[in-house]
Amino acid sequence: MLAAMAATLLILQTGSGGLSGGRDELADEPVSVPGPPDGRLRMMMVGDSATQGSSGDHTWRYHLWSHLSDQGVDFDFVGPSDGMYSLDEREPGDHTYAEPDFDTDHAARWGATAQDLSSDIARVAAEHEPQYLLLLAGTEDILAGGGADHALDGIAETVSTVRVVLDEARFVVGELPRVHGTDDDGRVNDEIARFNMGLVDLAGQMSSESSPVVVAQVAKDYSPANDNWDANNPNVRGELRIAAAFADALAEPLGVGSRFPRPLPELSTGPRIAPEPDYEETDDGLLLTWAAVPGATDYRVLQRRVSPSPDEASVIPAEVAGEGDERSLRVDALFSGARYEFTVRPLKGRDEGVESEPIQLVWDDDPPPGPSWVRVRAEGSVVTWEDVAEAGHYEVWVRQLECVPDDRPTPADDRRAPGDVQTEDSGTDGQDGTGSREPGEEDPRPSPSSPQTPRPEPEPAPQPSPTPAPEPSGGTSCEPRDGRGPEDGEGWRTLGSAGERPRWEATVSGPYEVVIRSYRDYVEGGYSDSVVLGD
Repeated sequence: MLAAMAATLLILQTGSGGLSGGRDELADEPVSVPGPPDGRLRMMMVGDSATQGSSGDHTWRYHLWSHLSDQGVDFDFVGPSDGMYSLDEREPGDHTYAEPDFDTDHAARWGATAQDLSSDIARVAAEHEPQYLLLLAGTEDILAGGGADHALDGIAETVSTVRVVLDEARFVVGELPRVHGTDDDGRVNDEIARFNMGLVDLAGQMSSESSPVVVAQVAKDYSPANDNWDANNPNVRGELRIAAAFADALAEPLGVGSRFPRPLPELSTGPRIAPEPDYEETDDGLLLTWAAVPGATDYRVLQRRVSPSPDEASVIPAEVAGEGDERSLRVDALFSGARYEFTVRPLKGRDEGVESEPIQLVWDDDPPPGPSWVRVRAEGSVVTWEDVAEAGHYEVWVRQLECVPDDRPTPADDRRAPGDVQTEDSGTDGQDGTGSREPGEEDPRPSPSSPQTPRPEPEPAPQPSPTPAPEPSGGTSCEPRDGRGPEDGEGWRTLGSAGERPRWEATVSGPYEVVIRSYRDYVEGGYSDSVVLGD
């Protein structure tokens, strides 16, 4: 059989001046087209990546199968393969079809040129015996630097070779759609235009009464910027246009089924499976993880602060990491105590797919403890305290002391509330490990490092111009009203943020008690014990 094939090819080539010879001479009379043969129609789709498809695709094979099935056509797709190309593994054998319930047999190969396909098409055709061969090839020839003639030679050789073993095979050969996004769009699209014009001539020359060659008008209305997910591979809209063109050519003039209904339906592009993200709080930030989505070549993670001070969702400018079937993204620079919302959008090339359900969380909401070792220094003009490692800034609360006539016994503790009122005079050097300092002397402990992003601070309460508290009249004494702080006591008011340093320059004078509260971003921490600002 192989010897007969070789002899026949030699006769075809020499008799026509080569496979590409004589294309300018069209047949004088149109060739009549035979109707479909009896019984189940055997169809084999031959092509490159546009026909094979890749992870998560429908493929135009699916759309044609659906159309012919709806028309009641008795047919069978045949071929040596049934899978797509895996974008993760970089090899064939992927079966993550967007709609897997169809006849997936085919004879397409990712990256194959028309010349490549012609090299073993006779063996494949002899094995599977298709009555209809649907061929879409030539783009890879041109992308590799070849011209339209090179691609057309591959088409002609494929037709001629198949006829050696199947002399009554019918051929539907597709035009090539233009590309968008290569480094050489101008040259490639010029060659594609030449190919499509030459294809009509080639089909006219190679058609015969028993083995017609029909052109499918794939390029008509095809917009590569909208119908491809990358430079040259169709998304679901492009797949639908290719399938419709082949269905039309099968219907007229080959008499198989009917033309594809117009207008074409509007379909959503991109991966159809939504990611399902989860999260984990780590020492290095928030870690978002999710399982890889079939067909996704990238992901966009959107972040939005829900409260307080809601903002607009924005894409996190960080690279998604991948290991096996897991994808992850680490998020930092979050405000403690704020509620955030995250969504994950999968992309296939330039097409966005179905985004995940949003997940919400409150970041790092454990409250810092209240400050300790609060002291009044510099004759009541400065209040200092032990820096809280978990805090980012501090807030000052004050209330006036309770002053009463001086006809009752003076408290033995020099007006200190039990266990919580301390002044500069009550301490001794070394008692708190710091020793006394002169007014204005810097705290020797290291100050916290500056945050990478601005941190929120509590809004100061509206205040009139600072005025001293009224001096107690003679014959009165002042002391804390009770042992309660701002969380459960009366008369307290905030003076707003004291900043990041554990030090406050007093802005009030007179008989006041003072409490310091710690904060970490939006997280409200604990209160210190109170200290007294004396007269």
